[in-house]
Amino acid sequence: MSDSIWKPLNAEDHQEIPQPLRNWLIDTGSLTAKLRSACTEFSVHLISQTQRVATSREAGLLALEENDQLIDREVQLYCGTTPVVYARSLIPIKALHDRFEGLDSMGEKPLGEKIFSDPQLDRSPIEWGRLTPSHVLFDHAMENVAAVPDSIFGRRSLFHGAEKPILISEFFLPAITSLMN
Repeated sequence: MSDSIWKPLNAEDHQEIPQPLRNWLIDTGSLTAKLRSACTEFSVHLISQTQRVATSREAGLLALEENDQLIDREVQLYCGTTPVVYARSLIPIKALHDRFEGLDSMGEKPLGEKIFSDPQLDRSPIEWGRLTPSHVLFDHAMENVAAVPDSIFGRRSLFHGAEKPILISEFFLPAITSLMN
């Protein structure tokens, strides 16, 4: 994923983010917990999970060496039968022990529950960005979305707690604005 869409989240950026999305995007707590409280029925749909070599950009972000392997996991988070979030996690193979053990076998369980249940994990400052149809991930995010928008806003953070950090990006789909936040 190109880093060119990402920038640090500063107070002045809040005006660029549509009002209905601001609280979702700037919240530093568990998105999984927030969705569970806002939805009568919450679920995770696994889009794909592959093991591959990290790109040079990903290797730089995750402090990996050339040819290091990672798990690339894409999911949609649902409220009832409606997708409300598209999430992509990059999990270095070198991180799959200690605190991140088992993240490669989560299936349709939310990563957020495991990550936020560990008070020892550190989260980097949130970065925010916007995906448009020209971005390679846009079509992945729009799977099962009825009304495709011109763009979607998202956030990402690194989570530290093992030999290597993991990177989680979350994009808010149009239906998220119908939920209380």
